[in-house]
Formats: sequence, structure tokens, C-alpha cells
Amino acid sequence: MSVAAALVERAASASPLIVQDAMSELADADELQFREEIERYPDPLVDIPRFIDGKELVRKLAFSLHEAGISPAGEIVELGAGTCWLSAELARRPEVRRVRAVEFSERRIRSLAPVAIAHLGAQADKIERHVADFYAHGLEPGIADFVFTDAAFHHAADPARLVRVAWDLLRPGGCLVLFREPTIARLRRTRDHGEEGEHGDFEREYTSREYLELLSDGGFLPERYTASGGWTTPRARAILHPPLSWLNGTLFAEYTYVGRRPAIG
Repeated sequence: MSVAAALVERAASASPLIVQDAMSELADADELQFREEIERYPDPLVDIPRFIDGKELVRKLAFSLHEAGISPAGEIVELGAGTCWLSAELARRPEVRRVRAVEFSERRIRSLAPVAIAHLGAQADKIERHVADFYAHGLEPGIADFVFTDAAFHHAADPARLVRVAWDLLRPGGCLVLFREPTIARLRRTRDHGEEGEHGDFEREYTSREYLELLSDGGFLPERYTASGGWTTPRARAILHPPLSWLNGTLFAEYTYVGRRPAIG
């Protein structure tokens, strides 16, 4: 499946693009080079829809939000937005007023994000794209009802500082959602880092307890919910139900992490 170039151009024109002057000292130069020069999307009009649909990302997100009892609304910030598919999917919700998508790869946010926005049929003018890194996003404190990451939190050179960044962005009562963050299981202490592992050390590994501790240490009320690894294979479907679901965290680890900022404080 591909998306029409005219729809992509329309999305790029309607979605504001803001470029920060400088990155922070914690922006990973190796990862930035990988995203800008090496990461392969030879035919974005085909490759981005294939990535979104092939990984069942929309369905996985709906599953995780349902499990956590979360209904995104209001003002949202996505940190490490990548191709912007998550921002686009959230922007489709009528309850969401605006999504600010922060990504330090200009190639991704300028050239690839409009493909995802067009493919998902999101309202592009609700998505404000920012070329900036986690720690120097240029946004005002307390502007967000929700902060999301999608398989990006574990890339942070200083995860504790990133938690503080999210805390500062959120209004009291707001919510931080760590979606698709890879987790080390008790009997599987490492994972395949793929092509990214050949180009730097930005693929970091955490246990479920470490994610929860990072959230707690940052002042959040930490929560963990079962996530889906997909539905396309019998195994992926089976691990969502007993008895295989009982092994989540032992043989495999599929979770969504949520940090709730108290309404007072």
C-alpha cells in the first residue's frame, strides 16, 4: 500500500514546522547520523505505510490505551516522534486539540512525517512538528495534558532527566505514556539491537522494574500494563491469554508504562 504524493504535500503544507537553533549536549550524535543518513526508507510513500500497517501500530496503541484506561485529549506532546505516526493517530481524535511532535532528525520530521500523517488521514494542522531533541524542545512548561514516547524513551542518554522533562511539560494531573518501550525479561537478559546496534550505543536496555523506578523517582505514580506484540501470528495472539500471558515478564516482556502526575504538586 502507498499514499498519494499530493496528500503528502498537503499534509506537509498544513502541519507547522519549527526548527530549534541548537541541540542539547545530550543529543546522541551517532543516533542522529543514523536517522539522517543510514536509516533506510528508499521509497517513503510505500515504506512508511508498510511500517505502520505491518507492525499493527494503530491496533497496538488502541489495545494499550484500553488496558491503561487512558483517553488522550487536550494538548499532547510526543518526545522522539520519529516518523510521527503516533502523533498523527492521536491527532485523529476529536478530543485532541493539538499534538506537538518533537524529533531531532530533520529528515524524519520534515520528509517522512507528512507521509504518516497523510496515510492515517490525520488533520495535519493539529500537528505541530518541532526539529529538536528531548532536552531542548523549546516548549513552555505545563502545556501538556499528555506526554507520549513511542520506542524512544530507551534511547535517552539521561532517562532520569527525560522523566523530569516530561514532568515539567505536564500540567498537574497529566499523564506520561511510554509506548512500545523494549523491556528485558527475567530469563531473556538482552535483545537484538538490529541495524541500530551497528551504528552506536543508543539502544539501551531496561527491566520493567527500572522503568517503574525511573517514573517513581521523577515524582510520577508509576503503572504498568500488558501490551500486545501483535495479532498476525498464532504465538502473538496466544501470549495475550493464559497460560502464556502468565509468562509475561519472565520469557518475554510486553508492557506499556504510565506515569501519572498527581493533580496536586
